[in-house]
Amino acid sequence: MRLLKTSPRRLPPLLLAFVLLPLAIAAQAAAPPPFSAQYRVLRDGDAIGQATLSLSGARDGEYVFSNVTRGSAGLAALLGLDVSESSRFRWHDDAVQDLGYRYHMQSAFKSITRSTAFDWPGGRITLRDGHAQQHYAAVPGTVDRNLAVLVLALHVAAGARGTVVVPVAMSDRVSRQHYAIATMPVALHVPAGDYQAYAVQRSDADNGLRAWFAPPMLAPVRMEQRDGKGTVYLLELERAPR
Repeated sequence: MRLLKTSPRRLPPLLLAFVLLPLAIAAQAAAPPPFSAQYRVLRDGDAIGQATLSLSGARDGEYVFSNVTRGSAGLAALLGLDVSESSRFRWHDDAVQDLGYRYHMQSAFKSITRSTAFDWPGGRITLRDGHAQQHYAAVPGTVDRNLAVLVLALHVAAGARGTVVVPVAMSDRVSRQHYAIATMPVALHVPAGDYQAYAVQRSDADNGLRAWFAPPMLAPVRMEQRDGKGTVYLLELERAPR
């Protein structure tokens, strides 16, 4: 299914919400181009490492969207902290179709691996955390939390403004997460330079993701995430996509 050609800015708010509701509606007609961007990572304002967000093609028409963070300062460097997230997906019917997600955290004292598998013919999502498994029904358009960042970038690049609802695979269910896309850009200064970026913020959770995108660039200019303890993690673009 393709995006409606009517400009979202001309639609009444209620109708706009219904237009943008299903993630099966494509964010853009063409498959997203590969990129690689580098970020500095801060925890409560203190630099702790660097991250690389990248989108690459794979065999058989599959893509990989990854986020790799390495601790290079403070306690993160002392612990040798490495965190990687990767999502496999295909471009299906002009939209992202998630195939699988893997999370791995490695430090001097701990190793954690989690994964999510999407069985679209069977209509089932399977999460694995160590030896534990969780199964539940799939909702069309569901993506993992890592791939949700790319999906939001695609919506912003396609001109979507207002409310977007993203079905995200959580530990025990599909969560319909509401995001508000600003109607006007703001000026942002980051290590990579100055950008006019649209703010995207989760509107149904206090500790949800905030991100800023400068279309047509799909890599976020800045991303902010708050954990349940009030800690703020910030990624700021250090080297623009190439």
